[in-house]
Amino acid sequence: MIKIAFLGPESSGKTTLAEMLTKKLNCSLVSEYARKYLENKPDYSIQDLKKIAEVQSRELYKKSKKTEMFLISDTCLIDIEIWSEVKFKTLDPEIKKNSDEEKFDIYFLCKPDIPWEEDPLRESPLNRDFLFDKFKEKLSSRKKKYYELYGRLDNRLAFCLDIISRNK
Repeated sequence: MIKIAFLGPESSGKTTLAEMLTKKLNCSLVSEYARKYLENKPDYSIQDLKKIAEVQSRELYKKSKKTEMFLISDTCLIDIEIWSEVKFKTLDPEIKKNSDEEKFDIYFLCKPDIPWEEDPLRESPLNRDFLFDKFKEKLSSRKKKYYELYGRLDNRLAFCLDIISRNK
């Protein structure tokens, strides 16, 4: 099974691309649990991020037990790690440990070069480039195999499919 994660700042096309790729490859999608969790909880703490990370990991584990060729994840724990560091200026050791242990074969880092789409759960319209750089730093320091996605969504999808075909 080839496990693929989409990550990046808010409103950078992660969910749209993950859903498009899931349909194209006819495989399972691990959705971003944070959206569901925070829908009715506008105020949250680092403990909530810990809970989100636990459920996200559990969902990834469950879906990785299927016998499909691909598994797409709309996020990964690096996302929650950066979120915690930026929002709360600290990182729970358990989130860090689980993030370090989480493994994907391909990481697609979405550049925030598409227009910001307002959403009640989104918080950071002005620091997307800063966050993008944080993702690059984390991925590089951990020697993760990642590819930057930029430009129109159809071009991003074509690039993803090309990269995946070369990594089969």
